[in-house]
Amino acid sequence: MVYFPESSIIITKDGLYCQVYSNEHPEGYIIVKPKYIPTTKISGISLPSRFIGGKKVNRLDLWTNVDALKKYIDDFSRHYPQYILKNSMYEKSPLFFAVSESNVDKVYFPRDGLKELMDMPKIDLDSHLESVVGLVSFLLKSGLKLSDLGLTYSTLMGHYSPEKSDINIVVYGKDNYWKLMKFLTNNKDKDLEWKSYEQWESHYRKRHRVMIEDKEIYINNMYRKKSEGFFRKTLFVIFAAEEPDDVWFKWGEERYKSLGIATISGRVVDHYNSCVRPGLYEITDSKIISGERSEDIEIKKVVFYSRDYSGIVYSGESIEASGLLEEVTPKYGEKYYRLVVGYFDTYLSERRGKEYIKIVS
Repeated sequence: MVYFPESSIIITKDGLYCQVYSNEHPEGYIIVKPKYIPTTKISGISLPSRFIGGKKVNRLDLWTNVDALKKYIDDFSRHYPQYILKNSMYEKSPLFFAVSESNVDKVYFPRDGLKELMDMPKIDLDSHLESVVGLVSFLLKSGLKLSDLGLTYSTLMGHYSPEKSDINIVVYGKDNYWKLMKFLTNNKDKDLEWKSYEQWESHYRKRHRVMIEDKEIYINNMYRKKSEGFFRKTLFVIFAAEEPDDVWFKWGEERYKSLGIATISGRVVDHYNSCVRPGLYEITDSKIISGERSEDIEIKKVVFYSRDYSGIVYSGESIEASGLLEEVTPKYGEKYYRLVVGYFDTYLSERRGKEYIKIVS
């Protein structure tokens, strides 16, 4: 079976461009986020448009106006029902998008793409690709190998704008990711800069986080991250992807029952798996602050699907989180409870604007 790590790009046989959204997938399917959708069957006026491969496409933006987004997802479900995953792991499944392996037309693998780029003659590189090569050469000083890294999104697919596009790097393996974060945290290279408070505020507004999240929570969470910054004035973002033997959960080995919305607090005892998607903070000393279920139960995990919460908290620190409380019944082992932040349908429901993870101390 082909391994589809997160941030790979899939073009389907009916022309959808999809971003792989997880490192673990159900048998025969790949969990994705539709990224660019042809306007031939459905069109969203509030969604950004692009011209790719001779066709007009909408870019699916989950932070757009909620009513317009609901209508678009309803239209999508009617015209593309094959991309809505029927999920037996849940008593009532949240929204997941998935591509069947039989519907895959082409795959852009970040690791393969980066190798091809690094083998190109320097004379054939434009200014954007020169920036990519410079950043990757710098990152390799951390001790990682070229095969530990990949390149994704518009640069990988050739849709970038040399003057505007950022650089999106994938790191394969969680050990490698945390090794690179330590390198960047301790590095004082003159070409390396981190976003200021004002730049994070601008990003918050430009990327429409204002639609769903409190500004102070967002900026305070993001401000100390070292996975996003500038190299030679070009914005870069670094993601982590798990290797097949590195994933923290296996699809189908647990069953989930929703217990409603809850706000909880707890202390993080393990942040290692917080760099991937879905991400995980293991916690102790949990307490339900508010919610539909108020009795005293021990919550062991805070799971998230939004990259905004990746790597924002470290072991030993306390957090507050709001999301969907779930009872988990593993195939092997004892029942436990977890809180989940950022399912796709969060952006369509009453939970929009109410889910978060933030550092308390």
